[in-house]
Amino acid sequence: MSTGFSGLTTAVTGMHNNQKALEVTGHNISNLNTKGYTRQQAILATANSRYIVNNWVELGSKVQEIRQIRNSFLDGIYRREANALGYWEARYNGISELESILGEPMTDGLQSILNEFWNAWQELAKSPESLTVRALVRQRAEALVYHLNHIGYQIDKLQEDINNEIIKGIEKVNSITKQIAELNVLIAKAIAANNNPNDYYDQRNLLVDQLSDLIKVEVYEHPDGYMDILVGGYYLVSKTSHTNLVAVQNAPLSHFVVPVIEDLGVEIDPGMGRIKGLMEARGMVSGAKGSYDNGTPNTTCDVTFAVDLSSASSGYLADLQNSIEKYVSELKSNGLEYNLRLVTFNAGTVSNFDFGNDTDAFINAVKSLNISGGGALDFGTVVSNVAGTGPFAEGANRYLVVFSAEALSTTGNLDDYISTLTKNNIQVSVIGTDAGWNSVAKATGGSVYDITADDYSSLMSKVGTDTAADVNKCIATVEESLNIISNVKKMLNAMVNIVLREVNRLHMSGYTLDGKPGGALFETIDPSRPLEMGNIKLSDSLLDLNSIVASSTDANGDNVIAMKIAKLRNESIMASYNQTLSVDSYYQQIILTVGNIGNESRQYVESQQVLVNAAENERQSLMGVSLDEEMGNLIKYKYAYNSATKIVNVINEMLETIIYRTGIVGR
Repeated sequence: MSTGFSGLTTAVTGMHNNQKALEVTGHNISNLNTKGYTRQQAILATANSRYIVNNWVELGSKVQEIRQIRNSFLDGIYRREANALGYWEARYNGISELESILGEPMTDGLQSILNEFWNAWQELAKSPESLTVRALVRQRAEALVYHLNHIGYQIDKLQEDINNEIIKGIEKVNSITKQIAELNVLIAKAIAANNNPNDYYDQRNLLVDQLSDLIKVEVYEHPDGYMDILVGGYYLVSKTSHTNLVAVQNAPLSHFVVPVIEDLGVEIDPGMGRIKGLMEARGMVSGAKGSYDNGTPNTTCDVTFAVDLSSASSGYLADLQNSIEKYVSELKSNGLEYNLRLVTFNAGTVSNFDFGNDTDAFINAVKSLNISGGGALDFGTVVSNVAGTGPFAEGANRYLVVFSAEALSTTGNLDDYISTLTKNNIQVSVIGTDAGWNSVAKATGGSVYDITADDYSSLMSKVGTDTAADVNKCIATVEESLNIISNVKKMLNAMVNIVLREVNRLHMSGYTLDGKPGGALFETIDPSRPLEMGNIKLSDSLLDLNSIVASSTDANGDNVIAMKIAKLRNESIMASYNQTLSVDSYYQQIILTVGNIGNESRQYVESQQVLVNAAENERQSLMGVSLDEEMGNLIKYKYAYNSATKIVNVINEMLETIIYRTGIVGR
């Protein structure tokens, strides 16, 4: 009898277990279109046999587990590729917006406006006295100013929008990590209660997928169900706790942000991902107004004149004093922001005077110098003194002009001098002799000028022109980096600043129609910043058309200045440390650079999308719900359930016969 009841138990377990398998199959079908769902499978196993009345009795089956069909290796591949896709999409979106702002070459962009500006000056050269053509020049200049300021505003707005996206991305990271920590608690409780947390696993894995799009994550799963999330070596999720990221200014006065670990105050490296792509698209630079890294041209020059007052220079000091105005005049006419210092030295004695931008005081101080006797040249003391005096503005271009007829010894501490000067970014030029000075000048990027020159006015103008040219070189030299918009701003502002300052220089070198000296054509809106996109206006004096300069003299028909300005488009004034280009060629190079970055980003996005799709298809082939397979399972488990019920019926009939019919035979 006990064997019969055990058979009934076997059939009942078959009914129960197949019913559970049917429920799991129905759950899979119900979540066919649920994002992140992983199909589940009821794993049936043979129940343990039992020894009953000297017999081993089979007790049917049992549900061993409800298993998720998922592969963590494939998850890792998908997340890595999705992380790279987010990075390249962010860069591509940023460069696409920048291309739309520039509008080259399909629409009337800056190149068209520049061409019209140069053409207007060409027309003025044909008719220097024509008020109609002068009105055209002013109109084209106004159009140029408006277009440059508009581009500057749009690029600044684009950077601001991307910065806001970074902030939203950081907030999304915090939201996801908080949810993961909460799911860790629910999963741990379910496991402790011997319940099945598979659906919680799906929610958590989907959140990790979303997090991988934003930042590069390291995932660690514990046997007890907890999951840890690390980013840049820091825990954002540790079991049931999570740590927020905060958006913090990346520099004083900057409105650009970087992700920082809350409470620790440590900037975190997000690796690749959408946030890193956005940061590079915006530019990983200070967003403060006037930031050189974010495109403001560095027109500063901190100039120190070091004059040797020993008897060796006695025959040339008067020449310097009579022509020092020429050097200062070149700095002024080139529109530089300068600071002037005077250092005098003789036999180890050094005096250092700072005049700021007071040119009159500087010139008078030079003119009041006197030879103070003999003594050996001690250049090391000069170097130490100048290097120990900080620049008048952070990041200022520093120049040391040495005036000495004495030779510099090429032995001894020469390498130490050069090391100190280069470390402090000081360029040395020498008005002296070749003896010894060439090594210092060449190593620091300067030049040596002949102290015995006959025409000191031309010599000092040349020194001043070279100083201004080096400032322009520093502006025009933009190092390659992963930053997109900030680098393009640097290049655009370099062209704008150098061109407008050169136009101003030429305009101020001529005469108006009234015979007055010319003034600047372009001025700054904010005097604390140099000429750059968004900070340009036409001089108020141009309201009078007679104030437009076309001639270098007061003679009728003189068109020298107008011709010089018109020819600037083809002049190689965009000289950097890498190349020398005309204005048009430099701008075309900017557009080519933008196009190359955009094309590269587009290609990476397309190829990365293929990899992401392939990884997802591979995952879905394993974890995705297949209707054909599930319908097959439905039929299989349905028939198994029906069979189990028939066994119950058969055993029931057997027991009924035994109970009701045994012992009534023969009655």
